[in-house]
Amino acid sequence: MSRAQRLSDPRAIRQRLGLNQQDFWGQIGVTQSGGSRYESGREMPKPVQELLRLVHVDRLNLRNVTRIDLLALAHLKKSQPKLYRKLKAEAMQGTTHNQRHRRART
Repeated sequence: MSRAQRLSDPRAIRQRLGLNQQDFWGQIGVTQSGGSRYESGREMPKPVQELLRLVHVDRLNLRNVTRIDLLALAHLKKSQPKLYRKLKAEAMQGTTHNQRHRRART
């Protein structure tokens, strides 16, 4: 399933995460009633789609990311591309390991 297809079914994402509408949509600044409309097929504005992707698909905690973090990352990517790729690969391996570990515990 492509990322676009996953985002086109926010109800499935919410149910997979085990959240009610108020908690799911509230995390990205959308009311429960607004989220219900999106789940029923109303088109989501692009900013809402991006927040849904970042928070509920990519599982990014936006409270932990600052503008300076993103600027530092962009600088590292540009000035030290080999190091950036190495760190990115290591981070991905850690993420994959953590996901497997969480699934094994449940």
